[in-house]
Order: sequence, then C-alpha cells, then structure tokens
Amino acid sequence: MKPTILSIGNATKDNFLDIQNQKIYKDELNDFHYDLTFDDSTLNYHKQAGVYGGTILSEKIFTAAHFKAFSSANPNGTSHFEYDENNNDLIDRFIVSHKGKSFILTSNPRSTKWVSPAFPPDLIYIADANFSQNYLADFKKYLRENPKIELVFNIADLSPELAHEFFIRANLVFVDFRKQNLSDLIDYSSYENAIDALIRTGVRGVVIFDGSKIIAGNKEKIASIETNFELNSFYQNNIFQAAFVAENFSNSSKLEENLQVSVTIANKSDFNDILKPFYAHQILNRKNYELPVDVLSSTPDIETRLHKTAAKLVTRPKGVFAADESGGNIHKKFEMIGLEDTFENRRAYREMFFKTPDIENYLSGIILFEETTEQNTSEGINFVKYLKNRGILVGVKLDGGLQPLTGFEGETISIGLDSLTEKLQKYSKAGIDFAKWRVAFEIDEEKGTPSEAAIASNLRVLAQYAKACQNYGIVPIVEPEVVYSGKHTIKQCREVTEKILKKLFEELKIFKVDLKGVILKTNMVLAGSENEIQSSSREVARETVSVFKKIVPKELAGIVFLSGGQTATQATDNLQEITNLGPFDWGLTYSYARALQMPALQAWAGKPENVQQAQLLFLERVAANSHALYKN
Repeated sequence: MKPTILSIGNATKDNFLDIQNQKIYKDELNDFHYDLTFDDSTLNYHKQAGVYGGTILSEKIFTAAHFKAFSSANPNGTSHFEYDENNNDLIDRFIVSHKGKSFILTSNPRSTKWVSPAFPPDLIYIADANFSQNYLADFKKYLRENPKIELVFNIADLSPELAHEFFIRANLVFVDFRKQNLSDLIDYSSYENAIDALIRTGVRGVVIFDGSKIIAGNKEKIASIETNFELNSFYQNNIFQAAFVAENFSNSSKLEENLQVSVTIANKSDFNDILKPFYAHQILNRKNYELPVDVLSSTPDIETRLHKTAAKLVTRPKGVFAADESGGNIHKKFEMIGLEDTFENRRAYREMFFKTPDIENYLSGIILFEETTEQNTSEGINFVKYLKNRGILVGVKLDGGLQPLTGFEGETISIGLDSLTEKLQKYSKAGIDFAKWRVAFEIDEEKGTPSEAAIASNLRVLAQYAKACQNYGIVPIVEPEVVYSGKHTIKQCREVTEKILKKLFEELKIFKVDLKGVILKTNMVLAGSENEIQSSSREVARETVSVFKKIVPKELAGIVFLSGGQTATQATDNLQEITNLGPFDWGLTYSYARALQMPALQAWAGKPENVQQAQLLFLERVAANSHALYKN
C-alpha cells in the first residue's frame, strides 16, 4: 500500500524572467540585484508566470503518482490546492534565466503557523525549509507525538543542528556534493564514503547531486546517471526530487530504474509546460519521456482520457476517415488523375477533404499521415488545430510501412518501433488523440501464407505499439489486415482472420494493454478479389459477426472496418448488413480510405474549380456510411 505524503513549506507562484541584456549586478554582500525600473529598459526581459511551485508542485506530483498527498497549502487533505492568481497565500518568486543559468532572484517567504494535518502521514517531504522559530517548535513537537513519521529533505536546506536531529527519521536525503555541507560528518572523498557516512546516521537512502551527475545509494547498492541539467536548473531539480521520492517509495530496490524515470521526467519537461495549470499531472502521466514499455503504467487521468477518446471514436453514427496514405500510395493516386506529386498538391488534396462542409456530423476522427500534421490550410492554420476546432478527433499513422520478413518469402513485417517513442513524445505534445499501426497478411494456399512466424512477429509489434501509445495518453488503433486481393475463399478468410484476432488479443493481454482504450481496425470476412465466387453482403456480415462474437473480448472499446480495396458501394452495403445483425458488446463503425476518397479524387483531378463538386461526392460517401450504421 502506498503511503500518504505531506509536503511542507511555501506555496509559491513562480514568475520567470528571461533576461536578454546585462541588467544584473552583485552588491558588497555578493547578493544579486536586478533593475526592475518600469520604463523602456524593462523591455529587455521576457516575463512568464508559472502556476505551481514549492509544496504545490510536489503535492501535484505525488498525487499524479497515485499517492495520498496533501501539502501545507492544504493540510486537511480534503481537496487539492488549485491555482488562483488572486490567492493571497501564494508567495511570489522570481526565477531569473540569464546566459543559460537559472536562479532565484528574490523571494518573500512568510512565517506561517504550523497546522497539524487531519491525519498523520507516513512521510513528510520538506520541500521548503524557511521555518520560523514558532513553526519549527510546533513541527518538532508534532514529530515527537508521531514517532513513525519518516522525513525526506535536502541537507542544504537545513541547519546542521536540524539536519543531525532529522537524520534518524530520514527515509531519504538529498546532498549537493559541491557545497559539502556537514563536512564534519560526511566524507566527501568519494560518493561511496559520503553515502556510507549518512547511512550510519540512520538515513535509509541518499541521493547525491554533482553537477550533471546524480548518484543514489542505500545499504544494498549504489547507482548513478548522467543528466542534461544541473542544480542551477532548480526547477528541473525540484521536479526530479519529488519524482524520485515517489518512485523510490514504490520500490527502493530498483535504484537504476528510479533514477531513469525521475531524471527523464525532469529532463524532458518542456519549459512552456511549466506555465500550464496541470503541468505536474502532464509530466507524471508520462507523456514527455522515453522509457521501456514495462516500466510505465497508466495513471487514472490517462485511463479516463483513453476510455473517453476511444468511446468517442466509435460513437454512432460517426465514422473515422483514413486520410493517411503513405507517399507511395498517394503517388499512385495522383498518377491516376495525371497530377504531379508535390508537397503543395498533397496539401491541397488533404484540404479539399478537411474543409468539406458538415463532415463533423458524420466523422468522429480523421487519421493523418505524418507529413499532414505539419501542413496548414490555405489560411495558414495547422491541419491538426483546424480539425480539432471542428470537433473532430485527430489521429496519425505511426507505422513505417512494410518490409520483407527475413526468411519468409512473400511475407512482410511492419517497421517503426525504433522511432516510436520519439514520435509519441512529439505527437502527445501536439495534441494528437489517437494513432494507427497497420500490419498485413496475404492468404496464399500454395505459399502457405500467412505463416505462424509472420503472424506472431507482426502481432507482437502491434501489442508493443499499443502499450506505448497508452503510456502517452494516445488511443491506439491496431490494424491487422487480411488483404482483400487474392484467390482465397470466404471460409479461408474466416479461418485466417479468426487465428490472427485470437493471437492479437493474447499479445495485448501479455503487454497489459487496457482494452477499454483500444480500437480494432480490421477487415471484413469475405472472399478474395480474384476468387470467382464473390461473397454476398449477407454472407460477409454473417461470417464477420460470427468471428467477432467468438474472439473479440467484451471489454474492447470498439471495432472500425477498413474498406481494403472494396468499391465504395460494396463497403457501404457490407457495413449495412453487419449493422443489421447488432446490437454488439463493442462500439462498431467504419474507418475507410479509398471507399470515401475515390469518387471525390476522380472528380477533383487536381483542379481548383472542381473542389466543390468533389466535396459534395465526399460528403455523400461519409453520409451514406453513417446511415449504414442504423438498422434497416
């Protein structure tokens, strides 16, 4: 059971001053001063205000990490402190950035009265040690009355006398190796000696800061890590400290992992994110950093968002438009209409669809190709922002396409895991709601495809991708496609589809993927396009639904169908017949590409004067498929 944590100290509103010119000087006492004269000279700095600092920041971090957390700003623990610019209890701090260094220019700590919390915490985290004598006396009295409470503190923040007194209670202490506080006690000749000296005082764990290096140790082991920040980046350091406290309480034996998680949280924290009200939740939701999949776990906030997004994607009568053709596919389409494949033509092509009037009534989401996320409307509005402003969820295709599966002729594997984390970091910051990853299987009886190896390797990739997406708060669409081209019968398609879906859900379970936050994009069960006996819509519906009811878990958020080479009317008719066999345990809709695009593409032909007609044809197709989601 995770402990309760009380953060004590000042609750601050941090004002960030990025000084461009030399306006800082030191007085005879070596204190920094900055000329804040309100005249034209003040234009030499850029001012931004953050919302959380001190105990507020640490409380938010602990809460996001699933601890019962409260602070001296909220001692009763009844509700979490929320930022209010007019709150008189907040202390204004000024954090100055100058020539790549950051420091506190001024501070006005208040002598606050100790208020005993509603119940004794397991741990008190001293986030700010500007204690008044009265506060300190009451605090020490409270500790005597509650001998089981443990402490976490930075020894640089406490007087030597107080540090000595608190060591026996210390679950964890932080040490700045360059300041060499308490040199009479701590042997600074090596990290090992310093840690050993502190352990002998009763401290259970030690974290040492030495420039960009951080060393953690306890009785059993020592671990270290290099960072991209130093102590003078105090905001990052504060974030690291609180994050490490949370990670270390979860499992103090995993020092290397705890360091990696905590450093990456601090190091990948975007400065601009600090200025957002829910910054602490964002970083602890693990949106902004790279870690192995098995290290990460979803927070309640992420889970809620995943479930809501997934449910919205499959809310009838809306569907998902797959506008995510790769470069090769869109090149072929442009060749069909005699249009040169250029950046601007691809942009105009996307804009034609995205600006179609009323599509928000029929589309819950649109999947973009990576290039498209960087493109703008003709008015200069980024496509992601434009679509979200219309109430349409935005997704992105994340797989890197197919390449031959070594040792298995005619079979492929989907690539792109090596760059997945980097992309997820990017797109989570950009506001992307969901993603898609496709793997493909061809049925060829003579070649014996798909092989067990191809199925196993591709579905393992899908599961890894899905887990990684959820860790970043992005809903994964998993797409194992049994391709339509081929001579296979509907029976063969059913057998292969059933085998693939069964294996897929086994892999998703292994990787602990939350099915309530997953969308399955799949083929319908139908005979191959080259088979002489084509399946009727009723056959397709019967066989498809039969497979789903047998294999698909009830917890799955929803299923969206791919058109996979079907004609526009064929895809709609099959969808209608499937709908008629409902209701289903999961949400069910469509995610078509060609079946929505082709009539519009042919009408457009790259000519601006044809845009309106093309848009009418596109709207006609999305409306027809949305109508097919109602029973006849």
